[in-house]
Amino acid sequence: MIIFGGVALLVLAVWLVGRFYPGSGLEQVGLRSARQIVETREALEAADLDQMLAAHNARRRARGEEELTVSDLELRVADDVRDQDRRREAYVAERDQDRRREAHLAERDLDELLAATNARRRARGLSERTLEEARREFGSDSPGHSRIESEGDSSHDS
Repeated sequence: MIIFGGVALLVLAVWLVGRFYPGSGLEQVGLRSARQIVETREALEAADLDQMLAAHNARRRARGEEELTVSDLELRVADDVRDQDRRREAYVAERDQDRRREAHLAERDLDELLAATNARRRARGLSERTLEEARREFGSDSPGHSRIESEGDSSHDS
């Protein structure tokens, strides 16, 4: 009973100190809240921007050029982002066009291979192969990545 009373008294004392002591528990152990960390980081970034802009403007003044404001920099960044988006869209469109071209060339190569194979098979009196059989054998499901070594390979004729 004495042990239980001692533990209860200790818990009560810690609770009262935490409840009525000024500040937060994080401050007592030297930690900061996430909000405080973000606010500090934002303040440091704003100060860094001001210092960089002041140094940049000092160089511009030395060259006799007009100073830049934060608004000018924001407009320049927005223009750069739009230009980057435009270049990315052009790259994606070009890459898609290249993939379609590769798929078309692979399909044409397979058609030519099948025509040559079937001509040889007809000359031997064998039945012709279908496009589906050729696709299964040569793995032309993924354009440009076929397993065909050469068109004249006679091991694929039978």
